[in-house]
Amino acid sequence: MGRAQAGVSRELQCPDCAAGLEPVDSVVDADEPSRFTCPLCRGVFRVERVRPEPSRKPGPSHLAPPLAPSPVGSLKLVWRALVLWILEKLFWSVNLVGAIVFLLLGGFVPVLGGWLRNEVESWADVVETLGGVWFRSETNDPDADLGPVLARVDAPLLFAAIDVVSRRLGVKPPGQVRLTYLPCCGVVAWRRSQALLIGLPLLRVLTQAELRAILAHELAHLACGDATRAARLARFVQGLELAVEHRADRLYGPLGAWARYCLHEASWLIEPVAWGQEARADRLAALIAGGGAAASALVKVAMVQPLFREVLEYYDPVSAETNLYAFFRIFWFRLPAEIRSAMRMRILTTNTGGRDPAHPPLPDRLALLQSYPDHVSTNGDGQPANTFLGDLEIFEQMLHNRLFAINSVEPSVFHRACS
Repeated sequence: MGRAQAGVSRELQCPDCAAGLEPVDSVVDADEPSRFTCPLCRGVFRVERVRPEPSRKPGPSHLAPPLAPSPVGSLKLVWRALVLWILEKLFWSVNLVGAIVFLLLGGFVPVLGGWLRNEVESWADVVETLGGVWFRSETNDPDADLGPVLARVDAPLLFAAIDVVSRRLGVKPPGQVRLTYLPCCGVVAWRRSQALLIGLPLLRVLTQAELRAILAHELAHLACGDATRAARLARFVQGLELAVEHRADRLYGPLGAWARYCLHEASWLIEPVAWGQEARADRLAALIAGGGAAASALVKVAMVQPLFREVLEYYDPVSAETNLYAFFRIFWFRLPAEIRSAMRMRILTTNTGGRDPAHPPLPDRLALLQSYPDHVSTNGDGQPANTFLGDLEIFEQMLHNRLFAINSVEPSVFHRACS
């Protein structure tokens, strides 16, 4: 934790993410207000020393109370979120108006040519033909994109754990719990409902205590409103980033420059907001599940995600003898302990993915989580998290069939007789 200087020994914590504050000024005068900054969410706070009231019997109990930071950093994050919301509206409006103007100025010629070649089928194709990007940030088919819905009878222990964590956080449990195809967890808002996503590949890797920490982290986003107010902005930034990266060599003209500019500004605006939300969710997860379990779960998820992507890239559903998830499970448990340790050290010491605007650096998150004490473990904390489900093999085969469209019913066309 950062400490104030000039004789002030009280620890200052960020009101947004509970990280330790660090002084901005090189010299802090004890009689004048000073500024402090948060290393995680980068908020700047103005703190002021409170003088003790005169007392007849001065003693150790009459010392000045702790310093209290003002909510300047919270207002700064709210301002960034508001500007990002305005930028999102401007992005769609400028793209729409610009595309119409370019169509009237002669852009209809390449669009018509692409339509004749069956390359232009939607408005997104029209904008991309004119040099810009147009993408979809909302989920229209949650069954295909997010995975199937779990019923309470399918996983009673899992729903019981969700109920316990929700009561601890003071939030209503999500309306849906879905098993998703990739090793990731999250909380998403779809229309008027909210869904908790649990990655199926993680259930064979995590323990019950580690999965409880992940549930606490994601439900903390739900309790703090991150899944409703800020999730749409995060999806917009992520969708814009993926669209620009996918069409990096085909962006040109004013629409292409506008897309690059919006991505640069949106990434700059979303980073402190997202970092503060992640640090706050990490803190609540450590309080509920323990710092050790939360830190271990974070490291395991960081290890499993690149491994699963590599397995998915080389997996052939035609020639493989088992489904994708059983294949990955066998691959994971056959990894030698030395390779796992080397992978863990590489993740902790090497930044291979660059700067992530949606998540703070992994070492900073681990340092925050490990500062919290561990909880007293029970008999089930060390068991695999797949014990939360009734029959994991059935769900593995079901998601495998959905992912590769196996045993799908082909539509048939019937005609009248003599027609």
